[in-house]
Amino acid sequence: MFRTTSRRPALVVAPVAAAIALAGCGASSNEAGPTSTGAASVAAASSASPAAGRIQMDPVTKAFVDAWNNQDATAMVNLFTTDGVLVDDTRTFRGHDEIRTFAEPEVTGYTIEVLTVEERRADGQKILVEVNRNSGGGFKATFDFTIADGRIPRANLQYA
Repeated sequence: MFRTTSRRPALVVAPVAAAIALAGCGASSNEAGPTSTGAASVAAASSASPAAGRIQMDPVTKAFVDAWNNQDATAMVNLFTTDGVLVDDTRTFRGHDEIRTFAEPEVTGYTIEVLTVEERRADGQKILVEVNRNSGGGFKATFDFTIADGRIPRANLQYA
């Protein structure tokens, strides 16, 4: 299913709300102006999202999502073991150099919103996401991560 809206996912809004709230903390006690009201509004908007505060992801899975939405290909690549494998539908990327060739265009062309955790395992987690094209439209996908010692030896991204 394609989404025609161009809104950013809630996972990106929450860090922005925190930054706004922190910026408001620097105001003097005599300043109660728009900064604190704006932070409250952004925080309220982000908490209305299905993903905000309800979805408990493995820290490595969350770091992957955060790296993607922060357009940080290096952080994404560094989550993988040196011999890690990323399967993107029908394409396979092995090792940091190949995974970087996947990550760089993906993190700048798309954002992802976590909809739910589909499966929790001792060795990883599968999440259902909405992949949103920055140019508009989107689709659902499952991202299945195998996690070992705080790294990803294998990620399988399959599109619905």
